[in-house]
Amino acid sequence: MNISVEALKQIDWTFRNVKAKEGIHGLHSYPAMMAPPVARRLIEMLSQPDATVLDPFCGSGTVVVEALRLGRSAIGFDINPLALLIAEVKANPLPPKTLWDAFEQVQMALKDITKVEPPRFANIDYWFKPQVQRQLAKLKSAIDTLQDEPSRKFCLVVFSRVVREASNTRPNEFKLFRLPPEKLQHHDPDVFALFRERFAECAAIMGEWWQCVGGKLPKPRLEKHDARKPLPVEPESVDLVLTSPPYGDARTTVAYGQFSRLSLQWLGLWKEDLDKLGLGGQIRPLQVALPSLKEAMKAISLKDPERTREVQAFYADLRDCLLNIASVVKVGGYAVFVVANRKVKGIKLPTDEAIVEMLPEFTHIVSLPRQIPNKRMPSRTSPSNVPGQTDETMLEENIVILQKVKSTPYHEPNSEQFRLLEKRKRYRVGV
Repeated sequence: MNISVEALKQIDWTFRNVKAKEGIHGLHSYPAMMAPPVARRLIEMLSQPDATVLDPFCGSGTVVVEALRLGRSAIGFDINPLALLIAEVKANPLPPKTLWDAFEQVQMALKDITKVEPPRFANIDYWFKPQVQRQLAKLKSAIDTLQDEPSRKFCLVVFSRVVREASNTRPNEFKLFRLPPEKLQHHDPDVFALFRERFAECAAIMGEWWQCVGGKLPKPRLEKHDARKPLPVEPESVDLVLTSPPYGDARTTVAYGQFSRLSLQWLGLWKEDLDKLGLGGQIRPLQVALPSLKEAMKAISLKDPERTREVQAFYADLRDCLLNIASVVKVGGYAVFVVANRKVKGIKLPTDEAIVEMLPEFTHIVSLPRQIPNKRMPSRTSPSNVPGQTDETMLEENIVILQKVKSTPYHEPNSEQFRLLEKRKRYRVGV
């Protein structure tokens, strides 16, 4: 499938007048969601109706849902169980009657439940007042009585919203910050009233979605999987990879784990610290030389050698992901990465250029700049934590479009064939 670069450049990819959480994508908040119209337009322009679209960092499922809406087969992977739950519910439209029948069943179950012990997890008393814990435990128990699995999962997504709102965390924050004492003493949420309100909101969103798609979508494939490991997808079987990988390690960019922790703990799905499991979460060296990063890494190293090692760990993990992604794309297929170039120690890292260098089997079609509107973060932050020292946050991202032109041998990591393949790749990027 051939595309027109000029046609791509003519589009205003910012979509300023379109809400980032339009329609079904407003069901539940999630950090750094891809703008739905961006995903929709790219899928329309870079794939055919019978194509397979993969998002290996699918988050709450924007790409997956938009691919299904456009009649494509969709595959989504993520390491976050909350993200996968939200994505599954968004991809499974339910009629209003089914939803409200489930609501009535939950209300009836609440009447029969007298007392339920709250779960025990670290710092539960710090994040939830005692009466809130009791109410949340009772509500979760009532939801668990639902026999219809899609309805139960829908209610759990609503429950997740209530958990965040009833907690002692500051509103409209992705990271975990506790309410200040003067606000905390007046914080007295009614969990059951919140559930009724949020359920009505979510049911209205789902009802519109159900009507929009005619009550049915193709079933996606959604699985928990770490993209650093070989993808459970047939080699060279994907027509389009469309994804927005993490911009950097979670500690200093988007803390997906912190955002999800309280919901996952109440849902019984919290196993490990997702931020430590994310890209760059563990220190490891970058084994290849990437010319695009050379000067930036040198400048960061002069300021803070330890931060250099953390940055290298992120790019080492990202490169593993890209090797796995490359192997499943068809020759002639496309890989699109929506990325922002973050700053470390005030020095910008050209991640968009590094991605191009790490994919030698692909030709670079174009990188399209996109302003990020309505960001839920300040325009300036203080990364050094020194009063008065601030820097701009990421206000622009790049849509990097590549097309695969050479077949990629697919080998299991640590095999002799894989090591030879790695050696060849290192020579291609100038090591």
